[in-house]
Amino acid sequence: MNATQKRTANLDLLRAYFDLIATGDIDQLAAYWADDLVFEAPFSYTGTPSRTEGKKEIYARLSNSYGMVKMAFHITEIYELTDPDAFILEYNSTGHMLGTGEQYNNRYITLVRFQNSKMILFREFYDSKITDAAFGKLI
Repeated sequence: MNATQKRTANLDLLRAYFDLIATGDIDQLAAYWADDLVFEAPFSYTGTPSRTEGKKEIYARLSNSYGMVKMAFHITEIYELTDPDAFILEYNSTGHMLGTGEQYNNRYITLVRFQNSKMILFREFYDSKITDAAFGKLI
């Protein structure tokens, strides 16, 4: 597969993954992850590690989060990089907290890296003050 084909295939995976987030189906989301996926949220909300490594560990982390919120992500921009396995995205979330019914909306910038058609890095930046205010009431 040449670089253009690889980039196109990875973009298709990326869009499908983001569409799937709204379902909250962690099992289906995990099918996109490499066993050694690294999930980073350098400015993560209070009480949450900024880095989680490994498919099983990330599964547990996101299962907890998705148990508190129902949301969808809406990609506003995808920046293609020189490496056909890497992308920077801008997107918004819309949703609500399951425990309180409060709206949860945030903005994100994320670096995603693929290897062998699986995500190996998901580094997400968001407004942690918004997340603290919403999730802090539930943790």
